[in-house]
Amino acid sequence: MISTRNTPRPSRERTLAAREAGLATIPVLVREESADERAAGIERITAQVVANDHREDLTKSQRAAAVAGLFDLGLNASQVATALHVRKDYADKAGRAGRSERARRQLDDHQLTLEGAALLADLEDAAQGQPWVTDAIDKVIERGYGIEYQLRNLERRIDERAEASAAAAEYTARGFTLLHDEPSTKAGDWFSLADLRSGDQDAVPADVPEQTPHLWHVYVCASGSVWVDKKTRNQVDEDDIDFDTEGDEEAEAEEGTVHADMVEETPVWSYEFFLRHDHRAETGLTLAPELAARIAGGDTEGADGLSPSQRAAAQAEAERIETQREERRKVKALNRAGATATEVRRTFLTGLLAGKAAPKNATKFIVVVLAAHGDVFTESKCAERYSDIMGSPLREAARKVETATATRAEVLLLARVLTAFEARLTGPQDAKDYWRFSSKHYRGMVGIDTYLTFLADCGHILTAVEQAAVGNITPDAAYESMSDD
Repeated sequence: MISTRNTPRPSRERTLAAREAGLATIPVLVREESADERAAGIERITAQVVANDHREDLTKSQRAAAVAGLFDLGLNASQVATALHVRKDYADKAGRAGRSERARRQLDDHQLTLEGAALLADLEDAAQGQPWVTDAIDKVIERGYGIEYQLRNLERRIDERAEASAAAAEYTARGFTLLHDEPSTKAGDWFSLADLRSGDQDAVPADVPEQTPHLWHVYVCASGSVWVDKKTRNQVDEDDIDFDTEGDEEAEAEEGTVHADMVEETPVWSYEFFLRHDHRAETGLTLAPELAARIAGGDTEGADGLSPSQRAAAQAEAERIETQREERRKVKALNRAGATATEVRRTFLTGLLAGKAAPKNATKFIVVVLAAHGDVFTESKCAERYSDIMGSPLREAARKVETATATRAEVLLLARVLTAFEARLTGPQDAKDYWRFSSKHYRGMVGIDTYLTFLADCGHILTAVEQAAVGNITPDAAYESMSDD
């Protein structure tokens, strides 16, 4: 057996135990290791790995633990790769995975790939400062299916929160509390500015939260995006960008347009202020009559000065607002899942198209889709998607096929078709909303259901958003399956 790690950081188990016991700190004894001890440790672990390799006794988790141990002793990925005769990218992933006992266990249980185990370890590190991440990880592991996809989606959620925190920094510095999820105002626990009135029943001015920021919460949401010049930061109209030049420094943009590499997409942030019900009295604000009637239901019966028709209108308006909020929450969650599904799907495509032979049903698929959707090669991102997935420019395909076997040549043909459909699925802007395709005509995405069904036949497990795109489930059903949102 190879010893695991000698690390000065408290283990996850000790951290959780200390949290449960209410401890603010955990004692850790740290002793500087001498150069001789470090060299001896490196030699010992390297020798153990090499010796065990000859007997094939090492499990994936033991190997990951050994790599992590070498990182702890001060080696970098290149040095570990040289010492153990492995690839540098393997050393990096194994070193990350080896930090986590749970990640190593998932490796041996075949629940995660090495890349997934490395991601799990990274997320556990992120959870040190964000307890909600620990809860989310636990839920993912408890479900026991689609673990790697859900971990990637969790990683995306963490990134989104970080971006929102940066966008709200000016407000939080003034005392506002940041909300990462848009609250519901239907039950009376939260109030928006529109729900409140000043003492004379006038609408609340927009600057009122600024007077008592410590009582208010700010919700920050990316409401869209714009393209800006990288140098001047001036906004550029999307129609004035030649996206066919992206990634090609020598390409010249069409007359009247700008080179795609000269611009970048940046989010547009919207800000909305909310007040918790238990802070309202401190602000001196009152409830709008319609809201008061809605919260009280039918118990007020005229005491609020509203007629039955006014109460009914207030209820209808509240439902309309809440429906809009729920729709925004749904779109945000489905788009996030769509982006994650794209990442997973393209990884699958890379593996599928690296083989020496195409799947059994490939020829039939190619004939059928080209007969019905021959225009798929006109998609603006065809060449870029091919390059991303195949790891080489499309222009080299002809050279590769000259020396390829007949079976490999079929794979190269399949790659051309599949990457073209991938370009159609996500569009020129790498869109995340292909879950809307259940209408079969959204964004001109014809043939996408056939494409995704073929990938499923080849072994790709369709995510909820891809199932919605195929039409197997509705977008609402896909959203409902995302219980973590």
